[in-house]
Amino acid sequence: MFVRLLPCSFHRIPKSDDLPDSQPLTSFVVRGAQGAGPLAIDAGSLGLVGEAEDMARVREVLLTHAHIDHVATLPMWIEAVLSKDRAPVKVHATAPTIQALREHFFNNVIFPNFEQLTEADGRALMEFVEVPVEKAFEIAGFHVQGFNVEHPVPTTGYYVTDGQDGVIFAADSGPTERLWEVVATAPNVRAVVLETSFPDWMDHIAMSAGHLTPNLLKRELEKAPEGLRILVAHLKPAYRAEILRSIDLLEDRRIQFIEPGAEVEL
Repeated sequence: MFVRLLPCSFHRIPKSDDLPDSQPLTSFVVRGAQGAGPLAIDAGSLGLVGEAEDMARVREVLLTHAHIDHVATLPMWIEAVLSKDRAPVKVHATAPTIQALREHFFNNVIFPNFEQLTEADGRALMEFVEVPVEKAFEIAGFHVQGFNVEHPVPTTGYYVTDGQDGVIFAADSGPTERLWEVVATAPNVRAVVLETSFPDWMDHIAMSAGHLTPNLLKRELEKAPEGLRILVAHLKPAYRAEILRSIDLLEDRRIQFIEPGAEVEL
């Protein structure tokens, strides 16, 4: 399996060779064996990368929650896919996330309601597909199981496998027990994608906002089995350099920072 963190259109000015580009928006693309995928996990920057042909290669999108940095460019991706005559474009998410997007995003105020707009033949432009939590389902050739994580809004982590390898996307989450229960029981888990949003001195904000700091990350890794790769993303741009230095001081060889645009083979 391959996991790619999609880049944003935000770049360091002047460009620095010492630090990766800023990453205020979150989207991952997963490719698996035997033609599984590409599947997008979240759509923060999904609609910013490439031309319509590039974006349309993503077969499906699966959302973890409704916060703007995870859904910001969803409409742009939908429009790109519509240019390839794929109406209705399916957006997969849990019921609370779908409700939030209907009420606060595709509401004809922030953005047009794509569920109500139709092609000439009557097809809706977009269709929400509700996915279960704690029950397996299939999407884009992958087997997936969702589970709840710790965040102020309903948020779902996902175990994604192509039948050979598996990866767990923790989404945005503070300290959690359920994630590690899934790690312990799901087959062939090669890596867990964790966030580390704030530096240690902002732990009071991190805990209230449902995020991790390097120190909280260290505590989470005490629950992780040996040999499991930990892919770290979701660093708040203003504190990225400080967070990276603190993570380096942990001296944990399991940790790998995913640079924006990079693709990791599991």
